[in-house]
Amino acid sequence: MNERLKAKMELAASLLNIDGSVTPAEQLPAELLVQEGKGGLETDLQEALIADSVAHALKLAREQTHLTAKELAERRGLSKGRLSKIENGALNPTVGTLAEHADALGYDVTVVLTPRNHGKPIEVELPFAAAAQGQ
Repeated sequence: MNERLKAKMELAASLLNIDGSVTPAEQLPAELLVQEGKGGLETDLQEALIADSVAHALKLAREQTHLTAKELAERRGLSKGRLSKIENGALNPTVGTLAEHADALGYDVTVVLTPRNHGKPIEVELPFAAAAQGQ
């Protein structure tokens, strides 16, 4: 879980009292208060959860290919620190970055949109990063 999500979860937990009432933010210690993004707390939490899930999948893929972080960083042309931020959920990679990362690991990326109610899922495989760049 990334630090931003941890901070938001701590804030949410600190707002809830045992009796179910909510503590007003102005009564909380300043160190628990973190700046919300443009979309508010719910959007911040959702983005952090997505980043954490994607990070876990990318790290698992790297481990299954038996590459060290250093080897993958060199393959991707990234610093080891930036790779660490991606794999720990501190960065929410774009779809392009995700495709490039997967390609460097020998994986394809498939986007699956699953309807919440009824209907057939939509599944689209993203092209290889090298193919997308005309290589």
